[in-house]
Amino acid sequence: MQKSIITTLIASAIFSTAPTFAAEKTNMMIMDSWVRAAPPSAKVQAAFFTVMNHTNQPIVITDVEAQGFGRSELHLSGKKDGMMTMQKQQQVTIPANTIFQFKPGSYHVMLLEPSKIAAPGELVNVSFTLLSGEKISAKMPVKRDNSKAKMDHSSMEHGNMDHSNMKHN
Repeated sequence: MQKSIITTLIASAIFSTAPTFAAEKTNMMIMDSWVRAAPPSAKVQAAFFTVMNHTNQPIVITDVEAQGFGRSELHLSGKKDGMMTMQKQQQVTIPANTIFQFKPGSYHVMLLEPSKIAAPGELVNVSFTLLSGEKISAKMPVKRDNSKAKMDHSSMEHGNMDHSNMKHN
């Protein structure tokens, strides 16, 4: 009896925070979701995830809400004339039978007007409204984005560099 209670509690904990969520009617899944960690003084955060559309029809996301944030918006980042740009999107269409990524430098969800900045390890509940009227929610873990820190220095000749004129503070 005690073993089954413990097993049930463990399963509940695992599945309540699992990063994959499915919409029942549309056969759509949200997976690999995360919210970028930010300093406590930040005014925004961003959410990233992958959508799997298992249907023969496009799925259209028309609205997004996030618990703890006054506003949430669909955005698209890109580059124009060498400058980074970001534009609010009224909706995002997920083509039929595809895997669509919301990722840094592309589509993402901007989380605006935070009641407090979500810290690493916390979960942000994000709810999506589809054109069909259906809603799907995902609990997204807050993580630090280490992608910018991963620079390849393997081809640099560190031993031959002259650092004698560098100023150190």
